[in-house]
Amino acid sequence: MTDKTMPALRFRGFYDAWEQRKLGDLTNSFEYGLNASAKKFDGIHKYIRITDIDDSSRKFNSESITSPDIDFSSADNYELKQNDLLFARTGASVGKSYIYTESDGLVYYAGFLIRVRIKPEFDSNFVFQNTFTSSYENFIRITSQRSGQPGVNAKEYASFEISIPSLEEQQMIGSLFKQFDNLITQNERKIDLLKQLKQAYLQKIFSQELRFAGFSDAWKECELGEVFDTVTDYVANGSFESLRNNVKSYTTENYAYMIRLQDASNDWKGPWLYTDQAGYLFLSKSKLYSNDIIMSNVGSVGKFFLVPDLDKPMTLAPNAVLIKSSTSNNLFLYQMMIGETMQSKINKKATPGVQSKINKTDFKKITTKIPQKKEQQKIGTLFKQLDNLIALHQQKLNLLKKQKQAFLQKMFI
Repeated sequence: MTDKTMPALRFRGFYDAWEQRKLGDLTNSFEYGLNASAKKFDGIHKYIRITDIDDSSRKFNSESITSPDIDFSSADNYELKQNDLLFARTGASVGKSYIYTESDGLVYYAGFLIRVRIKPEFDSNFVFQNTFTSSYENFIRITSQRSGQPGVNAKEYASFEISIPSLEEQQMIGSLFKQFDNLITQNERKIDLLKQLKQAYLQKIFSQELRFAGFSDAWKECELGEVFDTVTDYVANGSFESLRNNVKSYTTENYAYMIRLQDASNDWKGPWLYTDQAGYLFLSKSKLYSNDIIMSNVGSVGKFFLVPDLDKPMTLAPNAVLIKSSTSNNLFLYQMMIGETMQSKINKKATPGVQSKINKTDFKKITTKIPQKKEQQKIGTLFKQLDNLIALHQQKLNLLKKQKQAFLQKMFI
């Protein structure tokens, strides 16, 4: 029988049982935030609302900073201090938490947030990390149930039960997870910077502002119908199902991957498996190969997917179009198709409606400019390397998040 008074994993030297306490026992106060509207950021006073807290990292999202529209001479009580905790009290994001650090600057908190100040004999980081646990998620799910909009008030937050070790052990646990969070943030920033770098290259290279040495010929203007000699939207009869979690259990030769564009991304998470009782006969027309380009022609019009290396055949799914070229480099063409200029042209050709769509004839008439094939290859290789680097950092980020979650399960009760 599991001992619920101690976690499964602990730092060496700690053996005492943990004590069950309520959040209200650990705090000096619960305070509601400002009932004030936001205005343009004045360069000094920052305003944090529920929407300014990142859903996954719980960091202060500084992309669209605002200031509270108040008289600051009488607002000292709403100014956040080091290690203050915030909890969202209403709406779809109820339960979302945030811990203030001085590096976030001078910050005031809004009315749909509750500020909690932890007593000095408890560690704020330890309490904050409790908000990532399954016990906290269960508490929020049950407590927030209302006849109308979900919500958790200060009194209800105060009733949340937390298992507490000694202050020294709290501090060590809190410090460990703060390091995890810092590593996760650093990798997220690397990915953002790489994506920004890629976008800058896309803009400069496809506008011909930036070119590889040795290439000076003008790019040829043409229609996409001249670039892509095959545009296929054939889908075989059959059925498909999501097997994201247990693909390895399917070994029959009557299964193949099928990409659905609404699930596709550059770091394709798939797979979806497609089954046809006749085996792979249906693939004769719609079989896909590594680096083939697929486009969504209904709904998310203009969403593209570059087929990765696979250990099973892949076929088309509904509302997907295969575009092939025998004269151009597919890695180059893929980057051209996801660029802002081409996306804008595709959107203009799309037929609006409940589900927007683009037909093959209109698609083929879209104009573009392409260089000679050697320059295409260099451009395609550059962006492939950038995509691989982004994917590598994304994998590292995903691993860090999984590691943190595993430690959360083992180090908290």
